[in-house]
Amino acid sequence: MTTIQVSTKAMQVIGLVKNAVSNSLTGVTFFSIKNYTNSSNEVSNNLVNVGINYEKSKQQDIEFLRNLDVTKLDAKSNKITLEKARVELILSFEKPNEAISEGQKNAYTTIFSGVKVHNETGKLYIYGYRVSKTVLIEGEYKTVKSSEMTIAKNELRKLLKTGKFTQFGIEVGNTLTAKGETIEL
Repeated sequence: MTTIQVSTKAMQVIGLVKNAVSNSLTGVTFFSIKNYTNSSNEVSNNLVNVGINYEKSKQQDIEFLRNLDVTKLDAKSNKITLEKARVELILSFEKPNEAISEGQKNAYTTIFSGVKVHNETGKLYIYGYRVSKTVLIEGEYKTVKSSEMTIAKNELRKLLKTGKFTQFGIEVGNTLTAKGETIEL
C-alpha cells in the first residue's frame, strides 16, 4: 500500500474549499473564477459547473454525432473531411478510457467530483462545464498550422457539450467564489 504525502499548503487548500462548499459536496456546484490567467496570458472571468456528469454528456454527444448530417452544416471544412471527422470523434468517444497511472492518482487529492488539489504544490484544479466566459484581456496566441482533419474536428467540437468542459489551475493567492462564499487560497 502506497503512503500519499500531502503538503501543509495542500491541506490548507483542501480545508478552505471543503469549508466553503460543505453543504453541496455531492451536488451541482458553481465556481466563479475571476481574473483567471491562462497559459497564453489571457485574463477572463469564468462560471463553471462542476456538477454536470461528463460521461452522460459524452453519451449525448455520441448520439448527436450519430444523427448529424454534415451536409447541412455551415462550416469552413469540406463535407468529406467533416464526415471523416464526425466518424473519428464518435470512435474516440467510444474507445475505453486508458487507466490512470498510480503515480498520477497519488499526485492529487480529490476534494469532490471536479475539484482536486495537487498534493505537493497545493494548486487547486477545477474541472467542469464552462457556463460562461468573459475575456478581460486578450492573450497572445501562437499561430497554429492544424491539419484539415483537426480543423474539421474542432468545428464539430464547438457543437458538442463536451467541448465546453475545461480545467482551471488555481494558484495559492487567487480567489474564487462557490456557493456564495469567497475562497481566498
